[in-house]
Amino acid sequence: MNTTFKELAKLGDYLKRLQGQYATDRVLCENQWLVNLRQYLSQYDPEVKKEIPDERSHVYPGDTRTKVKGGVAKMMEMMFPAKKNNWSLSVSPTPSIPKDALQDILDGLEEAELVVAAEEGREPQPLNSEQIERAIKAFAEERKDNMQTEIADQLADPGVDYPQMCKKIIRSGYIYGCGVARGPMVRTQTERVWEMNEQTGGYEAKTKTLRRPYPEFVRMWDLYPDLSAKTWTAQEMIFERMVLARFAFKALGKRLDFKKDVINDYLKDRTTGNYIPKTYEAELNRLDKTSNLSDRASRKYEVYRGLGFISGHTLRAAGVEVSDKELSEEVFADLWFVDDKVIKAEKAAFGEVPSDQYHAFIYAEDEDSGLTGVGLPEEVRGSQMSICASTRALMDNMSAIAGPIFEVNTALLPRGRKTIGPIHSFMTIERDGDGLEAQYPAIRAIVTQSHTAEILSIIEMQRQQLDVESNLPAFTMGAPQQPLGEAFRTTSNMSMMMGSANMVTKDTVRGFDVFTTSLIGAMLKWNMEFNPNEELKGDYQAVAEGNLSLVAKEVRGAALDQFISTLSEEDRAMFDMYGINLDRLEARDLPTERLLPREEAMEIIAGMKAAAAQAGQIEQGLTVAKTADVNASAGKKQADAQMVALSADATIQEILSRVETNLANATSVEDKNQLENLKMLLTTATSPAATPGEL
Repeated sequence: MNTTFKELAKLGDYLKRLQGQYATDRVLCENQWLVNLRQYLSQYDPEVKKEIPDERSHVYPGDTRTKVKGGVAKMMEMMFPAKKNNWSLSVSPTPSIPKDALQDILDGLEEAELVVAAEEGREPQPLNSEQIERAIKAFAEERKDNMQTEIADQLADPGVDYPQMCKKIIRSGYIYGCGVARGPMVRTQTERVWEMNEQTGGYEAKTKTLRRPYPEFVRMWDLYPDLSAKTWTAQEMIFERMVLARFAFKALGKRLDFKKDVINDYLKDRTTGNYIPKTYEAELNRLDKTSNLSDRASRKYEVYRGLGFISGHTLRAAGVEVSDKELSEEVFADLWFVDDKVIKAEKAAFGEVPSDQYHAFIYAEDEDSGLTGVGLPEEVRGSQMSICASTRALMDNMSAIAGPIFEVNTALLPRGRKTIGPIHSFMTIERDGDGLEAQYPAIRAIVTQSHTAEILSIIEMQRQQLDVESNLPAFTMGAPQQPLGEAFRTTSNMSMMMGSANMVTKDTVRGFDVFTTSLIGAMLKWNMEFNPNEELKGDYQAVAEGNLSLVAKEVRGAALDQFISTLSEEDRAMFDMYGINLDRLEARDLPTERLLPREEAMEIIAGMKAAAAQAGQIEQGLTVAKTADVNASAGKKQADAQMVALSADATIQEILSRVETNLANATSVEDKNQLENLKMLLTTATSPAATPGEL
């Protein structure tokens, strides 16, 4: 659409004035950010430094820096576990899928039913709702996995370095109260693909151009949010400031969505650039030790991007294609300008509100913290300043008692000598004077009291208070200020203590989960809209998993072990034990690739069960054989016992016959009595009631 210089000038003037208002609104935030940054870098504010005499101690303990670095490290450990993403995609409970995909699913189900019915010799049954929903869910889950893999691959691009970008955002949140990422930005890259030539039948190498989305960290100093908004998502406009070298500014004109003629005309009029350092930038340069650099502003161009809502009439007048329906509405637009010259005016290519492209992590977000939150240095400033004052007092007191202080009566020194200089061993001090003047020494020591113990106890108390305010106790960073006691020598007790220390951290983690959901959701929407691969498309949303990492790994691992120990064989049959073992490895940050693939593991377990069953059958056969052998041995012993009994009866009968013969021939009464007793005994032994044990 054609446009005129006058119409563009009106839009440029409006954007410049609006950005100027946002900059004015941000002044108080800038002042607080500088205070936070100095505190993080262990440097006094100018108004505090001028109150400290030059001859006094200027020491600044870096407790705030330690807490910030510890908090960032803690968040990184939680948000980026070793073997798992801190986000995932979730399929909707009732997913929507394309019509052609649904028809394919229905055709596949009907074909499968025909095959089964033919095999079973029955009439095919109509499909039911449960079958269709189950198939749709499986289809959506497969596509969800494809999309999840695609986004993870985009974030794993070496040019993105997603974990390092998130570390910058978390650090910015801890120091300033807010950390922001812009995205998805889009870059194009080429790759070689092999395609078949239909004429020759061979494969040919061709170059394919791909569009890849990526996020990017934005410094808070370069961002001008709408501070009048109550929440980050309710902003009407966000401005971002970019300082570009001349070649980079000129390169914008090569892009089709920028106004090349406006850029070239501006370059002709402003050959040395338009960049003038902001007031706060001089202090930033001093803090990062680059204030000595010369010619910093030469040939630099200050460009602003405004992303937000503009009247449809204003956009159409500026040459943007706006439908008649949109004329009466506020249109979401992407606008770039330098001074009051508009170099790009388009409807935003992606998103519906500014927060769809600018994703914020708010460190401490509540109703009283403002749009950009409150940084950790601001929360602990009172304790940090108290520690600084106490430490300065300690250093000053120690300097006063580190060596002797002498008082010199110059009237008693030799004539013409009014100074002594440093006093040391083996030196000789001469003096004049007599009478009353001689009753006092020319030089005498002055003793200064030491308050080291009292000041150290005050510093210790203030550090404990800072631990409470920051919710980052020293023991969580491996530096306990006092012994924790015998109870915390065990892993489980220490894990419980660490878990308690994480209670307040949950709010910070939830804040980062909001950022993660926003950023991954934007990457998901971009792929749904612009990715040409239809196998990725589906109905799902981004889910952040930061809160899952708040449970101490030792506690989670111990809970899994204890849970497994309580399961009976029937209980184990109800659970996926392969998945539980995978959880046990992940809870301890052990490499999960050491676990065999599920299919291979299941085959091994099936083989073990078959071998156990075969071993049971063999054992059962051995038991039967052993039982038969025992029974046979018992029968043989019984037969042998019967043979022995029969043989014993025959022997007794023979002896009894001899006794009767001797009794008939006995002559004396004594012999007869003995033989009668023996006969009675033998007769009793051969009676049916007698047993072998009675013999």
